[in-house]
Amino acid sequence: MMSPGPINGEHPIARHPIRSARIVGDDGEESVVATVYCPLKERSATVPECESCHRFHALHFDAAARTTSVVCHSGPASRGEERADPPRGVGGPVNPEMPLANIMTRDVVCVRPEITVDAISALLVRHGISGMPVVDAEGRPIGMVSRADVLRAAQERGDTGESERLTLRRDEVPPLDMDQGFHVVEPVKTTARDIMTPVVVQMHESASIRQAASLMAYEGIHRLPVTSDDGKVVGILSSLDVLRWLGRCCGYLIPVARKRA
Repeated sequence: MMSPGPINGEHPIARHPIRSARIVGDDGEESVVATVYCPLKERSATVPECESCHRFHALHFDAAARTTSVVCHSGPASRGEERADPPRGVGGPVNPEMPLANIMTRDVVCVRPEITVDAISALLVRHGISGMPVVDAEGRPIGMVSRADVLRAAQERGDTGESERLTLRRDEVPPLDMDQGFHVVEPVKTTARDIMTPVVVQMHESASIRQAASLMAYEGIHRLPVTSDDGKVVGILSSLDVLRWLGRCCGYLIPVARKRA
C-alpha cells in the first residue's frame, strides 16, 4: 500500500499504534485499557478522544503485524513520530531524544498485588516475558515482579509451604476425625505483594530514550514501567527494547519481538 501524502494541502498522515495494558486480578479476570500516544499533546489519549479530534482520519488494522493504529493529520514529525507505512529499509540517524512511547513494548501485562505466585508463573510462561508491573486499583505501578522473584520465592518455600492455623467455631464440624493435639491448617498463599520489588523507578511516556537508558544503566534494572499523565501504566521498556532500537538505527534487520508459545 502506498504511503499517504498530503491531502488538500494538509500535513502528511501519521499512524499511531494503539497500546493495551492488561491487568490480571487474583480471580483471573482481565481488564484491558487501550490508549494512543499523541505526539502533539505528548501524552496518552483514549481512542474515542482521538476520534473526536479534527485531525482524526481513520483506524488502520495491519493484518501482518496484527496491530491497530489511529491514522490522523498530526502535522510534522515530532521527536521520532511514526509515519503511515514506513519504509521497509533499516538504518538512519540515531535520535536519542525519541520518546519512549515509540520504542516501548505497547502490549503490557500487569498484575494486581493479590495475585498468587503460581498465577504469576503461569502468566510469565504464557506470554513469554520475564517480568511485569504490579499495579493498584487505579492501574498505577506499585512494584515489579520478575522470573527471578518467582524462583526465589519457590526456593525459600521449599517442598513444604507455610501454613496458618484455622480456628473453628463450636457449631462447625471438623472435616476429619482427628486425635487430640491435631489441628486443621491451610497453606498460606504467597502473592505478588510478598515477592515484588517496590517501584522506585518509572518514567513518563514522553521521556527520551537517552534519559531512560541512562537511568536503567545507573539503577542496574532491566525493565521500566512507562506511565501516562495520570500515572497509569501504558507500556514497559526493557533493555532489549533499547538494544533493538539501536540495532535498527545501525542498519541491522531486527524483527519485532516474538512471544514464546
